Amino acid sequence: MVISRRGLLQAGIGWLPWRAMPRLTMQLDWHLNAQFAGLCVAESLGYYRRAGLVVNLKAAEPAMDVVQTVVAQPQTLGCAEESLILTAQSEGIDIVAIAAMLQASPLALMSLPQQSLTHPRQLIGKRIGVHSDGRKAVELVLYSHNIDPQQLDLVDIPYDKKYQRLSQGEFDAVQCYALDEPIEFAQRSGQVPTVLPLKDYGFDAYSQVIFAPTSLVMDQPQNIQHFLSATFAGWRWAIEHPSTTANLLVEQYVEPDYQNIAYQQASLEILADYVLPKDAPRLGIIDARRWHESAKQLQQAGLIAALPPMAMSVNDNLWP
Repeated sequence: MVISRRGLLQAGIGWLPWRAMPRLTMQLDWHLNAQFAGLCVAESLGYYRRAGLVVNLKAAEPAMDVVQTVVAQPQTLGCAEESLILTAQSEGIDIVAIAAMLQASPLALMSLPQQSLTHPRQLIGKRIGVHSDGRKAVELVLYSHNIDPQQLDLVDIPYDKKYQRLSQGEFDAVQCYALDEPIEFAQRSGQVPTVLPLKDYGFDAYSQVIFAPTSLVMDQPQNIQHFLSATFAGWRWAIEHPSTTANLLVEQYVEPDYQNIAYQQASLEILADYVLPKDAPRLGIIDARRWHESAKQLQQAGLIAALPPMAMSVNDNLWP
């Protein structure tokens, strides 16, 4: 489903009274920080309001299933890892991927410098802590390197206290988000961890994929288009103004434990290459062929039962 930019302009977005504006909720899969900078900028600088929308940014609650939360709530979009969306689609959940905030996955494993795990084959015989959104990605990397997951001890762990558990040697490596968690771990422990990015070893996936119930996309295509246009205008501004954006995040959005401007700015500078890498044609794009290839990888590895439908993209030509 492709909507032209001309059609967006013909829609005649104008200022509406706040109470009369359509309302959407954006359910995040983590707490507010730099990885959602584009959304925060779009809200703070009034991009959503100028697009004729009131958007509520909703941080994730502990152990929340973001897909189930989105489909259970009206007027709600969400974001999640591509593998979680593909899994839900393969199970018959009627959702559609509509844009990708990150063109590559920041999912990674980090180990202590003395362990220095830099290749999947070094994981054999090791104890690795993973989260629900990353297990399939790790297993896919293992399969692509002819490693049976039974050759290592993959343990599902909560986010709570994982840094301590890594430092104390309970795990040889733990799942992390390469955008920010290695920075945080180094600040807390005084040790710079070794990072093994899954994207470098066969996990070719989009990340922070914006999705919605198919019914919402079909019933409100114009509101979805306006939301995407404002969101990625926010992302462009955030990338171009990392210092100002870091201040905005600390002053208005991030939780007390993360109110460190240097930390947020360092994360934003890493994010730039994920949001708009050199080979990406435009912000937010989802290539349906690449999406389908990712699904085939998961199916061939036995990680999803069936191929879900091709991605529906409503993002073409919505922003420069």
